[in-house]
This record gives sequence, structure tokens and C-alpha cells, in this order.
Amino acid sequence: MKPIPNNLDWSATAAWIALAISIIGTIASPLVTTLLTNRHQLKLHKLDIQHSSLEKYEDQRFQAINSFFQKVGGCFARFDANDLHECGAAFHCIYQYVPQELWTQLDALHNAIINEDWNTAKKLYPPITHDLAAILKEPPQLNP
Repeated sequence: MKPIPNNLDWSATAAWIALAISIIGTIASPLVTTLLTNRHQLKLHKLDIQHSSLEKYEDQRFQAINSFFQKVGGCFARFDANDLHECGAAFHCIYQYVPQELWTQLDALHNAIINEDWNTAKKLYPPITHDLAAILKEPPQLNP
């Protein structure tokens, strides 16, 4: 192994080392910045998709429950075949937005309306509307 010469110009060597570090930093810095920015943008995009999906779900839930109120209320006010058809459609749309515990009550109300048992239907309707109104007041969250 050769000994290190004593006449080495350390200031020039330090300058070359600083130049190498500078070049590496100049190349690596934009790469690291771009990588971090892209990761952050991806997270923001995922949050945006989740938020728009939640908003869409909330709008659909609101429309289904309001349609239920209108159609079923219309059956109580006047009853004909067209109202019964719209009422049935409103029932079938609402099941996906309410908890399963409410399904039996909805089924009972639907059967009472189909069988034109208005006394039973008028007894079942107010508690169901209270439960649906409470659902509309819940904070937004997607069903799993």
C-alpha cells in the first residue's frame, strides 16, 4: 500500500468533494421533492374521492327518504293504482338506507297499505317517520 503523499492540495480536494456533494444534491433534491409531492397529491386525491362518494351517498339517502315521505303520504291522502305503484317503488328504494331493525316495521306498513288497512297504516306511519327523520339527522357515514 502506497503512503499518502504529504504534498496533496487539501483545498482542491475539499473543493472537488463539495462539488460532488452539490451535484448529488442538485440531482436528488428535485427527485425527493417530486416523490413527496406525488405521495401527498395521491393522499389528497383519495380523500377527495372518498368525500365525493360520501356526498353522493348522502344525497341519494336524502332523496330516497324524502321520496318515501311524499309517496306514502300521497297514499294516505288519495289512493289509486298509480299512487300504490309509486308508494311501492319508494318502499323498495328506502331499504338500502335504513338499518335492518326498521325493515319489519316498513314491511308491516307496506302490507297495511297494500291491503288498504288504513287504521293499521296510520298507526305504523308516525313512528317510522320519526325513525327516518332521525336517520336524516345522523352525521354522514358510508355503510360498510
